[in-house]
Amino acid sequence: MNAAYLTPAITLFNEDGTLDLVSQERLFNNLIDQGVDGILVEGSSSEFFAMPMDQRREMAKFAIETVDHRVKLIIGTSHMVADEIVSFSNFCLDAGADAVMILPPYYFHFDAAALLQYYDRLAQQIHGNIYIYNFPDNTGYTIPPETVLALAKIHPNIVGMKDTVAGMDHTRELIKVVKSHIPQFEIYSGFDDNFAHNVLSGGDGCIGALSNVVPEVCAAWVRAFRENDLAGIAKGQQIIDRLMDLYTVRSPFLPVIKEACRLRGIAATSVGTFPMPSATVEDDARILELLNREGIQ
Repeated sequence: MNAAYLTPAITLFNEDGTLDLVSQERLFNNLIDQGVDGILVEGSSSEFFAMPMDQRREMAKFAIETVDHRVKLIIGTSHMVADEIVSFSNFCLDAGADAVMILPPYYFHFDAAALLQYYDRLAQQIHGNIYIYNFPDNTGYTIPPETVLALAKIHPNIVGMKDTVAGMDHTRELIKVVKSHIPQFEIYSGFDDNFAHNVLSGGDGCIGALSNVVPEVCAAWVRAFRENDLAGIAKGQQIIDRLMDLYTVRSPFLPVIKEACRLRGIAATSVGTFPMPSATVEDDARILELLNREGIQ
């Protein structure tokens, strides 16, 4: 049974807005040491949308060199300018990334025909593996499963998809529509609590942000699946269900994930990109309450 947990890694900054590469290396090494199956950098949890391209290239290069093929490494190369996506994607792939992940264009809503044309053009020009990223809460619309299947049939380098939707309805349809024709196509859920449902439905697992904070819990959940340990699977589900409360401490949730990593000794600060709010003393109390409840120090 396929079961993998990948981490959409947060980006750690110094107070002056430069990359905190010391903390970033500590984060990457902790994720790998604790047993996650892969790392996505410059996904939504990374604040890529507020980072200049030179900083994004610096982060990508650092991640490639630091992860050094110890686990799968995917670089998010989303941008509103298609030529920037192509250039950045090929830069990452040439430097050693395993794949890139790309959102559809946002701001305006695009229909299935436009999305087919969009990813078709990108896949022709990007010389490496591509994951499609569906995040309707942030883009405003959903990529239809039939469009994903059509693209995967045309382009062998479109190898998978991250489906960030709160329920499993769309992800289940993706699994049924796409994997029935292309079994090796990888389909990951974007919310941690959908991991088990995804795998049981025939998907490949999860790319969930809680694994920044509790990679050991997520890796143990994966092991339970691989060992057919029903009690362990149920335990993992229940722990993650309770830890999902971290997402509700404040909105956006990114300062909370960063602050939780700081409280666990991984990050030096929880500084984010402007105008991302900072975590508060009240946030700290809630974070510690949630972690302590699970015996996590």
